[in-house]
Amino acid sequence: MRIIVLFFLLFSSVKAAPTLEEQLGQEAYLASVNAAIVFTSQDGLSSGVYRFTKIDTVMRMYNLPLSYHFDPLTEKTNLFMVVDMGYSDTRSDRDIQDSNGTLLHLDNRLQTYVGGIGVGLRYRATEHSDLLFGVELLYSRVGVTVREKDGLDGSDVKNFFADDFNENFSYKLFTEYAYHRDYRGYDIYTKLNYKLYKTLSKFDLTDLVQDVIGDLTSLSSQTSVASLMMGFETEPLYNYHDMSLTLEPYIKGNYIWGDLANVAHLSGYATAGLSVYWNTPKKSAYIYRYFIEPSVSKGDGLEGLNLSLGFSLDF
Repeated sequence: MRIIVLFFLLFSSVKAAPTLEEQLGQEAYLASVNAAIVFTSQDGLSSGVYRFTKIDTVMRMYNLPLSYHFDPLTEKTNLFMVVDMGYSDTRSDRDIQDSNGTLLHLDNRLQTYVGGIGVGLRYRATEHSDLLFGVELLYSRVGVTVREKDGLDGSDVKNFFADDFNENFSYKLFTEYAYHRDYRGYDIYTKLNYKLYKTLSKFDLTDLVQDVIGDLTSLSSQTSVASLMMGFETEPLYNYHDMSLTLEPYIKGNYIWGDLANVAHLSGYATAGLSVYWNTPKKSAYIYRYFIEPSVSKGDGLEGLNLSLGFSLDF
């Protein structure tokens, strides 16, 4: 929760005074960028709640990322495939004042559905380090509604897309360097990765901003994220027959630039999490462990809670 939905970004470059419609939709729409990309973890079902504090917007998201590693091409390389499915619900409850001084109490809601598929290459550089490169194509459908909460008859408030959803196409380029080794029974690791997201959107803005720019059918947006993650997995803390319990605490720092940073006023955030693994025999239907992973994210402009659960496969 994994696509950028930023096509309202154009409004920030319009020189004329912002219209009521711009105020209603711009911040809520843009704050939901990368809902299922930036704020997910591990490789299982993930659910999270995030608040963009500087623009008073709350995002709830659900995400299911999957990956599959193919048989080795050579002694040091193999191909892998990634699949993503996600949903996010972003809401902004705030007061808006139009050009006539009328105060409106509004409830903005944005819904995003995402699906993606990609391929990558893993290269074992040394005994303790790996390099990954890949690309992913994503498709999303986004719908926005605005409801007037009290008093007015709603004639001054437009439901931007009514019951329609706008379509977006995106690609993601990613690379990662991972270093890991055993130390006194602990599996210690460091991961450094970079991701670039580019989204193209096509739609008609005539009804929304006809007094400003007229027809417009395509927009693009771009965001980059660099992350450094450090953690370790313990030796078995509890054994039951041939199964065991292990823990993996980690911390992660993220730096963001591009459209997400500009719109959400968010340049970086930190995440702390704990994965709890129940390790099972590999013969158990290809599943070699189950996990649950709570995490907390905090930054200047962001507060978030996330819970992931799922299992790891070994084919």
